[in-house]
Amino acid sequence: MATDLIRSTYDARAPWYDAIVRLLSFGGDREYRRRAVAALRLRPGQRVLDVGCGTGLNFRLLSEGVGPAGLVVGTDLSHAMLRQAPAERASRIQARASQTLFKPASFDAALSTYLISTLLGEGVLDPIVEAVRPGGRIVIVDDALPPGWFIGPGFMLKHLRRRGWPDLRKETIRALQPHVRNLQVTYCHGGMIYIISGDRL
Repeated sequence: MATDLIRSTYDARAPWYDAIVRLLSFGGDREYRRRAVAALRLRPGQRVLDVGCGTGLNFRLLSEGVGPAGLVVGTDLSHAMLRQAPAERASRIQARASQTLFKPASFDAALSTYLISTLLGEGVLDPIVEAVRPGGRIVIVDDALPPGWFIGPGFMLKHLRRRGWPDLRKETIRALQPHVRNLQVTYCHGGMIYIISGDRL
């Protein structure tokens, strides 16, 4: 199953994931993560959800945004990735992104990074949208590379043969439009990284 392959891939890479990301982005991931968290417009005392949080690379910025009275919750499919994440910065939950874990409107904001291109956008947006209160912020960060590339060439080519090269940026915008107002798209890293943000209706 694709879920098992994705989990095992990230489990195996967990000890080196942060270094891999920094290397592949030439250090640029710090900047687009900063911009993504800024787009959440967090305030002290708020609750923020990081879906597909991995090793918690967003946790420091998120926890600074909500302050000591706020709450950061990170979810990820890979237990090994979550073990690498700093426990003092956030509550961590192992779960599929497509799972409905929280009551509707439980959070003031939600962020996902590289989730859409890894899971090919399948069933992950609805639980994110539902978890955010009306007026709350939703921010999606991803890249313009062939979907599934990080899992490996076999996984990537299988999906390219099945679906072609889908424009997941446009698909994500289209899926969010009925639920989000003030949609904006900005680009980083020479246009390779896009940040989609908006306010939950």
